[in-house]
Order: sequence, then structure tokens, then C-alpha cells
Amino acid sequence: MISSLSIRNFGLIDKLEIEFCPQLNIFTGETGAGKSILIDALRYALGERLNSSLVRDPAKPCIVEVVFEFNKKQLKEMPDLLEYLSVDDPCFIVNRAYMPDGRNKNKINDFTLTLGRLKEIGNLLVDFHGPHDHQMLLAQESHINILDRLCDLDKVKEDYNKGYGQYLKIQRQLKELQNLSQDREREQDMLKYQIEELSQVPLEKIKYEELLREKSRIDNSEKLYECLNELMSMLENEQTGLTETISRAFGPLEALNDIDETTLEFKKILDRIQEDSSDLLSSLSNYSSGLSFEPEQAGEVNAQYDSYYEIIRKYGPGMEDAASFYEKIKEKYDLLNNLENNDADLRKKIDGQKKYLTKIAQKITVGRKKGALILEQTIEKELKDLGITHVDFQCRITEQDLDLNGRDKVVFYISPNAGESLKPLAEIVSSGEAARVMLALKKALTKVDPMPVLIFDEIDAQIGGRLGSITGKKLKSLSLDRQVILITHLPQIASFGDYHFKVAKKVKDNRTLINVDRLDKDRRLKELAQMMAGAKETKVSLDHARDMLVLAK
Repeated sequence: MISSLSIRNFGLIDKLEIEFCPQLNIFTGETGAGKSILIDALRYALGERLNSSLVRDPAKPCIVEVVFEFNKKQLKEMPDLLEYLSVDDPCFIVNRAYMPDGRNKNKINDFTLTLGRLKEIGNLLVDFHGPHDHQMLLAQESHINILDRLCDLDKVKEDYNKGYGQYLKIQRQLKELQNLSQDREREQDMLKYQIEELSQVPLEKIKYEELLREKSRIDNSEKLYECLNELMSMLENEQTGLTETISRAFGPLEALNDIDETTLEFKKILDRIQEDSSDLLSSLSNYSSGLSFEPEQAGEVNAQYDSYYEIIRKYGPGMEDAASFYEKIKEKYDLLNNLENNDADLRKKIDGQKKYLTKIAQKITVGRKKGALILEQTIEKELKDLGITHVDFQCRITEQDLDLNGRDKVVFYISPNAGESLKPLAEIVSSGEAARVMLALKKALTKVDPMPVLIFDEIDAQIGGRLGSITGKKLKSLSLDRQVILITHLPQIASFGDYHFKVAKKVKDNRTLINVDRLDKDRRLKELAQMMAGAKETKVSLDHARDMLVLAK
């Protein structure tokens, strides 16, 4: 549940703190009082983008902080949240700030996260339903997803989705093959030329680097000889060479050893130096011998280098790219050479995959039909309670070609009046009926939907006062399983609230501000009476409001 909401510098709100109850929280106020700004602030906190015009003072940060508290059952249903929570504290603090320089800061319990991740988490925590959100209900493509939320199909749908992805992949391969067949001979000639060109040299990075080193030695052989001769001269000079100097050093060192035996370690070091210098001379001599290049060998190296240069220029920019391209065109060339066999093989695979998918799709259809019966019974019961007494609701499932959702097309049909034939929901339902159908759906989905917070922004906009008490009772029933936050204009609905907040505008220092007060018993009675009678309550409206509260309780 949302335990508290803190808003700073947002819209007409300068500074606001609200504490909520776990059940039904009602917000009332005159039209234009700013009730929907509270919902906008919550949407912003949970990942919606902010219109900069909603920042009250651009020179100050705009901050919205929402504190959630969860029980163990809710945490079990939402494992994605555990990484942000400590074992001892089930508190979940979402803090979103829009800074004067235009940057957004998104934090959960001091963890910084991306806007995308914040939105994902927000979708797990709160279900927003505004006066226009019932358009989703009227969109037929959403009906199958609504039904699936009632059905335990996750595992079988996961298997189907994997198989369907493979099915699409094979279809793409067949399509590519068919496209290739149109210019088969020309394509084969081009591929054959490319394969022959790429086959001239090993397309291995190590081999190429070895060739580059070999070419560098050939191109710089004169400089290498010059350096070697200079180095060998310095080491082997009879007067100042390293070898001669080391040999002469043994005389005074042995005299030193005779006097002080602790210096024997120095002789061991000098022995190693002499041995290393001898090894160095031998290695240099061997290296020098290897520098003698035959003209034929040099020509071969240069020819190979030219081949590599052309290959990388055409198929690069690197050796890995050329090697990858080579593998692809070989595969494509083989495909074209065996076009007829490959075509038949792919068609066979498609048929096999289609049979496999059809088998899984049948299981999904069986599950959906069971869920459809439950949905129909629940929706009809809820709608009858909400005043549509002669309603007939059907969730029709018809067979179609395989797609991402299986082979089912799901469309909701309704007849809200006795004697009328069933028609698609989008064609017949009024806005008031749509609001009630949506409320009935929310009630139907409570058993399977773990969403802890439901927010309704004027869901009662098209519901008359006669049905207000029934709608209020349904909302109250919803709030027994999860927290409900509701903006309403109907006193009949407002009377069911566990917490009742009044939203009003006031002017301070020549600026308009939004004020939110939680009403005590007496002020709540007056608010309900004014909602019925207008700005000034009457004895009749007060008595009526008192009766409403008694009945709601």
C-alpha cells in the first residue's frame, strides 16, 4: 500500500504531505480544485515523463516521494522488488526529482535507477484508471490479454512463444530462399568469385599478423642489419666490448673473494652475466642468419600482403569481418547449389513446426475457454449488482491462423438490455456502461492480479446517483484485498471511504495553491451534504448525508 505521499513544487502544489489508509481513500472537491494533479504527481513519481509546465518554480527542484509498505504475501508475489528492500524494513521509498537544470533523479531506497526500470516497477505497484482508460476495454486486441490474466497459462504460453519464434525464423529463411531463386545464376557467379578471392589466403588474424611482421622485416632488412652490426660490435670489441670487460672482471673479483669469502655471491652473479652475454651473442647471430631473404621468398610475402590488403579493403574493415563474410557467402552458395532440396526441407520444417504449435495452441484454447466461462459469470454478476439488470456478457473465442497469441481471437460481446442481441462491446456500450464494465473487470481480476494499489480518477463520471451506493459498495469490496484511491463527485460513493480527503484551492501571497485536508466526522458530514445540496448544506442534505454514512458503515 501507499502509506504516504510527499509533493514539492508540482503544479499548484507548493508543499503537501498526505498519509493514506490501507483500504478505501476518497478524494472530493469542486471541479477544477486540482484533484487530478495528485494523480499526475503519482504518475510522475512512478515513471511518467514530466511536462515542464507543471514545475511551479523553475528555480527549485520539483520532488515527489511515495512511501510503500508491503506485507509478506505481496512481497512473495513481486520478487522484482526484493533487491531494493532490506530484510528488516519492508518500506519502499520512491523518490523522483526534476532539477532546475532539467535533469531527473530517480531513486528507490537510495538506489539510483533508470527511468525505464522505474516505469517497470511502477507498473507492478499501481494500476491507474482514468476517465479515458476504458478505451483499452473497447479495443478488441486487448481482450485476449485481459482473458489470459484470468487463466493459468504462463508455462504453456512460454513454450508456444519459443516455438512460434522458431516458426517465424524458418519462414524468413524460406522467403530469403525464394528471393534468391529469382536471380540464382547471377548470384551464384558473384558468390563463386568472392569465395575464390577470399580463399587465396588463410583468413586468420594470427596468420595475418605473422605476415605483417614478416613483411616489416623484409622492408626494413637493411636497417635491421645495420642495428645488428652495431650491437655485435659493441658486445665483441676487443678493447671495450661487453664480453672482454666481463672476462677481465674475474681477476679483481677472485682477489676480493680470497680476502673476504662473503663476496663469493658476487662471483655467482658475474658467472650468470657472462653466461647471459654468451646467450645474447648466440641469439643475435641466429637472428642475423634468419634475415637473409631470398628474392623469391620476399616476392611471395609481398604477393600475400597484396591479397590481404584487397580482401580487407573489400570485405573489412578487419580480418574478423572478412572471415565472417566468407562463412556467410559459403553458406549462401551452398544454399543456392541445393536450392530445390533446401526449399523442400524448409517447407517440411514449417509443416512440422506448425503441427507442433497447433498442438500447444489447442491446450491454450482449452485454458482460455475455462477462463472465459468464469469471466462471463463474474462480469454478469458484478454488472447486475451495478444496475445493468438484464445484461448478457460473452467472451467469444473463435479460431484463426496461428499468431503470437496462439490461434484464438477473443472478443467481448454484451447485451445490456433485455431482448437485444449480443454485439461487440465497442459497438454498443455507453461511456457509463464502459466504466461499470471496467469496474466489474477489476473485481473479476482481483483473484489473479497481484497489483497492490488501484487508483481511479473519476471512474464514476458517467454513473448516476442511483447507482452510486452500489458502485461505492463494489469499491469498498475491492479495498478489502488491496488499497484503493479514488477521486469522485458522487456523495453516495464518497460515503464508503475509510479516509475522506477534501481538495480545495486557496490564495496565499497572491498565488493559488492546492490544499488537501483529511476530514474528521463532522467536516465529512458537511462535505457530503454540500456535494448533494451545493455550496451551503441544508438540514435535509445533512440528514441525508448522515443516513448515507450509517448505511455505508
